[in-house]
Amino acid sequence: MKKDLLFSFLKGICAGLAIGFGGFLYILMTYLNQGELGKVLGSLLFAVGLFTVCSLSLCLYTGKIGLIYEGKQTKTFYISLPIMLIGNAIGAFGLGMLCYLAFKNTDLFNSASATAGVRLGFNSFNDFLSCAIKSTLCGLCVYLAVKCFAYKRISFLGTGMLVFFVFVFVYAGFQHCIANMFYFGFAWSWSWQLAVNLVLCILFNSVGPLFGVLLIKTIKG
Repeated sequence: MKKDLLFSFLKGICAGLAIGFGGFLYILMTYLNQGELGKVLGSLLFAVGLFTVCSLSLCLYTGKIGLIYEGKQTKTFYISLPIMLIGNAIGAFGLGMLCYLAFKNTDLFNSASATAGVRLGFNSFNDFLSCAIKSTLCGLCVYLAVKCFAYKRISFLGTGMLVFFVFVFVYAGFQHCIANMFYFGFAWSWSWQLAVNLVLCILFNSVGPLFGVLLIKTIKG
């Protein structure tokens, strides 16, 4: 059991790095192409992160939490969830902070700050509600992306559906807790609002997959 938990932690760090790399590609594209084209390209390239996670069977919290709703899991699985989340945070925050040190005196850092700043505005109840809804929808998209890829793992369709769902949640501005950890680390944004954002994102990213499970069960009859 201890060995399994250690692997979950290490694979969690790697998954956080993968998602952080996807986030870096998004920031880079929106910096190089300021406008809709940059946003489209960044949203598409962000999928590299989740594709890496799925291809290498890494432990991404938002990709695993949906299994709870599918049926009874082992005791080790429930214990591993917070451990892989900690690993995800170390990987994503760590990569973000390394990017900050590398690019803090460049325009790319300003792009990262703008991306992070959009996620830190909590001035009214509507801001909290918006974060909750966007996080729920993101959780749904990630669950469907992972399930489609797993179902058609070696086919163009499986990869295409993964890219599609990732594109939807990134382009639409839905909030992913691990991606946000990277953005906040890169932007060096440390405040109470960061903590609020991450708590809401983790909570509602965890709720989103429930709707994916219900949707799939409804389709299958």
